[in-house]
Amino acid sequence: MKGRWRQLAVVFRMELRKTLWSHRSWWIYLLALAPLGLIAVYGAQVHFLAQQRAAWMAHGEHPITDADFSNLATGMTPAQVLQRLGPPAEQSGRMRRHHHELQYFRYATSDAMYNVAFLDGKLNGWSRRLAPSFADSGRVFGSIYEFFTLRLVVFFGCLGIFLRLFRGELMDRSLHFYFLAPVRREIVLAGKFLAGLLAAVIIFSGSVTLQLLILGWQMGPLMRSQLLGVEHGWAQFGAYIGVTALACLGYGAFFLVVGLFARNPIIPVVALLVWEGINPFLPSLLKHISIIYYLIGLLPLRLASGPGTNALFQLLATSGNALAPAWDVLGVFIAAALLLWLASWRVRHLEIDYASE
Repeated sequence: MKGRWRQLAVVFRMELRKTLWSHRSWWIYLLALAPLGLIAVYGAQVHFLAQQRAAWMAHGEHPITDADFSNLATGMTPAQVLQRLGPPAEQSGRMRRHHHELQYFRYATSDAMYNVAFLDGKLNGWSRRLAPSFADSGRVFGSIYEFFTLRLVVFFGCLGIFLRLFRGELMDRSLHFYFLAPVRREIVLAGKFLAGLLAAVIIFSGSVTLQLLILGWQMGPLMRSQLLGVEHGWAQFGAYIGVTALACLGYGAFFLVVGLFARNPIIPVVALLVWEGINPFLPSLLKHISIIYYLIGLLPLRLASGPGTNALFQLLATSGNALAPAWDVLGVFIAAALLLWLASWRVRHLEIDYASE
């Protein structure tokens, strides 16, 4: 028994080194870093708006609050508004059709930016743009994670890692070195899969961690304290890492089987991608035959859709399930176990024929 564990450890170390440092893995690292660009763009926008809000506030003769705008009434003149709010940070005007004049006063408070509009010298209304809160940042991250990181980055990253564990060796004509060694094929399978799983978890959980660190840095100290101390931020962080690891387990097992069975892997890969994508539209029973169904149910933040939301996004954003988290985790483990059993059967009966590859 000790000899088998030693053999497993040797295969595991060899495959882990090969997976993490192979020159063929560079695109997987780039793929894992892609969501950081989206988080950085969002952070740059938040930073720009904060600077603009601070600049507008600095132009005011006296501090104004959100309550000051509740005293404005439609039909007031610009002079009356100036008397109540003081000079604006920015002012602009232009002529509209039919010789109507449109004028804007712009103000800022500590947590919002206001655009006061006048039509023909009378107050027509005002709009408010609130500063992003930690809830807004959480929704942005949740959207990026669910629709980009989970459904695309982890999916195709696991495709690149697990599909070539055996198929790559067949293409390189090197698999026979493992099968000629005095090692059971199931041990080779276990060592390869565990190495691929650990590599995938390291790469994609590291990407999620970096995304959350960037998002936390953008929030500022007060919002970070509220998120971690009041909004259970550490629990949410753990949930995202756990979902990422489960996704690597489920998709990794599937792509391992594809690499062992399929001569042309494009067909089953596209079939799974389409099946996972249409999961929200499937009947209730068929939804359970999917990996994404259980993963979505474990996400700490479900994306709520407001009025005017696109119907397709509204359906996707409310596609969670009502299962208990333990059943979601069990569902992924059962799927992975069945796929690994199928892979072990295939490995035991696999005959190497390089000429057919």
